[in-house]
Amino acid sequence: MKTPSYLVYDDRVISVALFAENADADAKHLLSLGIRWLRPETIRGRDGSSLQTTNAMGGETEWFLLPHSFGAAVARTLIEQKVADCGLAESFNGQGFKRMVAWLVEMEELTDAMCY
Repeated sequence: MKTPSYLVYDDRVISVALFAENADADAKHLLSLGIRWLRPETIRGRDGSSLQTTNAMGGETEWFLLPHSFGAAVARTLIEQKVADCGLAESFNGQGFKRMVAWLVEMEELTDAMCY
């Protein structure tokens, strides 16, 4: 699987990133948004024992690229969460977030007059 070009979001449960079609290309039509669930962490049960958990994908942790319209919807939702400042600020990568916003503007999924 490809390596992300820009990490946008990572909250220790999921990661969201932008992927370039090839390492030399950063053109708007060559970027895709990808998502993955992270390896589940072991938790401590009520009795003090360690319990293995799973993630929403049954433990799968590979990246998958989203179709453009779905990726744009996820990206807009991430912008809303960041703007709402709902305690997730440390989950956002500044450079990746800025590139994601620029990607949405380039693809005309956001107008550059919007204040994000």
